[in-house]
Amino acid sequence: MDRGASYDAGMLPRRILIAMLAAVALLATGCTSDEDEPKPTDQLPDGAGLVEDAAKRAAEITSTHFTVAVTGEVPGMAVDAIDGDITRDGESVAAKGTAKLTAMGGTAEAKFVLVDGTLHLDLGSGQYQQIPEAQAAMVYDFSAVLDPERGIAKLISSVRDAKTVAEADVNGTPVYQIKGTVGKDAIAGLVPKADADVPVTLWVSKEGKLPVKASTEFPAKEGKDAKPGTMTVTLSKVNEPVTVEPPV
Repeated sequence: MDRGASYDAGMLPRRILIAMLAAVALLATGCTSDEDEPKPTDQLPDGAGLVEDAAKRAAEITSTHFTVAVTGEVPGMAVDAIDGDITRDGESVAAKGTAKLTAMGGTAEAKFVLVDGTLHLDLGSGQYQQIPEAQAAMVYDFSAVLDPERGIAKLISSVRDAKTVAEADVNGTPVYQIKGTVGKDAIAGLVPKADADVPVTLWVSKEGKLPVKASTEFPAKEGKDAKPGTMTVTLSKVNEPVTVEPPV
C-alpha cells in the first residue's frame, strides 16, 4: 500500500472538519457584527417620551444607592465625589456614605451620616462632628436629591429638545442615551449656583424607564485658569431598603 496515499486519505476528514468549523465561525462573526451595529437614531424611541416616563419614575423613588462625580469646575460645588445610600420619607431624608470634599484649595475624604436633621462628618479622625442641617447644605444638600421639586426628577422633567442618540449599557443595565438642554432653575436644587442653561445627557433603562444616570456640562468661566466642568449622578438599587442609624 502506498503510504503517501494512505496519509492523505487519513487527513481528509480532519481538513474538512477544520474548514467547516472555520466557515461556521465566520458566519457567526458576521451575524454578531450585524446585530451589534448601532441603530440609526430615527429607529430609536422618541426622546421626549422617554424623558416623560423617566421623570415619572424618578418622582416615585424613595431610596437608592447613588454616586456623584464632579470634574473640572462646577459652580458652587464643595464635593468632588459622593458614594452613598439615601432614603426619603416625606420631608425626612437620611443618607450615609463617603465623600471627597473640597475647601480652600484642598481636599478631604470623609464619611458622612445624615439622620434626624443632623449631618455627621468624620474627616478621617475616627470621630464624627455634628453639623446642623441648615449648615449641612453648604457641604451638599442631600435633601434635594430625591425631592420631586428640586432633585433628579425636576432635572429630568425639565429637559428641553430631548433626542435619543444611542443605545448603551451602564453597569450592566441596557439603556437609551438621550441628549438635551436643561435650564438653570431646574438644576438649582442640585447645583445652587448654576447661572446658565446647560447641556444634559440622560441614560434611561430600556426596561422600566428608570433614570440610571444624568450628566450636566458647565462651560468654563472667564480667566486663564478656568476649566469647564461636569457633574454626573448615577443611581442603582432603586427603592431597595436603606437603613441609616446615627453613628456611635
